[in-house]
Amino acid sequence: MKDKEEEAKSREVKLWTAKRAARIAVFGALTGALSLIPIPVMPGMTLDPAIAAFAAVYYGAFEGYWSYVVGQAIRMLLRNPGEFLVCPLAIFMGSPCCMTVIAWIVRKVRYPWNIPAGILSGIGFHAFTIFPYCVVYYGWDFTPFCFMMQVIGGTIVVSICTIIALGGSMYMWKMHKQPIFPWRFIPVKERFSIANRKRIIISFICMIILAAIAYGFCFSPYASYQVLGAPESIHRKYADAWIRHPITLGIGWFFWEIYKRHGEWLKQTE
Repeated sequence: MKDKEEEAKSREVKLWTAKRAARIAVFGALTGALSLIPIPVMPGMTLDPAIAAFAAVYYGAFEGYWSYVVGQAIRMLLRNPGEFLVCPLAIFMGSPCCMTVIAWIVRKVRYPWNIPAGILSGIGFHAFTIFPYCVVYYGWDFTPFCFMMQVIGGTIVVSICTIIALGGSMYMWKMHKQPIFPWRFIPVKERFSIANRKRIIISFICMIILAAIAYGFCFSPYASYQVLGAPESIHRKYADAWIRHPITLGIGWFFWEIYKRHGEWLKQTE
């Protein structure tokens, strides 16, 4: 009985510890700082995902997500605080959720295929969620060009940031004399789950519904110029914030729930 209690205690995961909060504060500040430095050849794009992606690869989904949330809050406060009026929840959606996806993919796919898989997952996430953005924010007339440019720019940014994140992680593992992707070597007896099957099912249904609503809206008369007005109008900003943007939250929530099937990943970086 005592052995079982000790085993249960050893597998108890504490997410908001002082150590994790400190990591998130540091990586969040760096993410926010990088978001203020534009890439000259790609107007409007920055390499701010690199820091959060490093946190996602090296520490995991929790640090990767919250580091980007803090970074987005800093960016919005310094560059465009008016975005909080359009959608106060915007900092919790978008790229932070992509960090959760990448963290799961990099850990779940077998090495060395997890490296290209991580890059492709980021590109796929961006492409899937950016198409409704192009329709809602700019209208169908501009969507083909905007979507093409977004995918090209996103591919470049995701690839560079993921490579930086992987390079930084490998350096840290080497410095600490650990094998690369050390979760591969966790003994079977130390693996455990803190996931809840009901939450996984609910998050999956939520992901499908949110995606269906956003894509359905794009192909409905409500996305027309007669209803939403000209490209970048205030109506389009609100529609993007509350109809299109939640797609990312649904995807991020689902991947977080299945990430928790491997409680040892969280335990490893406490």
